[in-house]
Amino acid sequence: MSTYTFRNTETNEIVELIMSYKDLNQFRIDNPTLERYHSVETLPSLGDAMRMSVPGIGQPDKAFEQGVIQRIKDNVPGNRLNETHKTKLPREW
Repeated sequence: MSTYTFRNTETNEIVELIMSYKDLNQFRIDNPTLERYHSVETLPSLGDAMRMSVPGIGQPDKAFEQGVIQRIKDNVPGNRLNETHKTKLPREW
């Protein structure tokens, strides 16, 4: 069982519910006023760069850097990747 966080679109109330992934789709159909809610605290953490690297060079794949890391830096409020992420894109040098 997993914990899912939802925001009520009518009242802005945040609720955490425990359910199986199997039940999640039906729950979302049955409760259209609840939408999935993600905050900085509930975002999954990124793995380290060595495990996400191109084998042999110890650097993350460029597509991963440009496609994922940069979108997180630009769009996720409260993220600290600019402070903690060790690799930089050319425009950050």
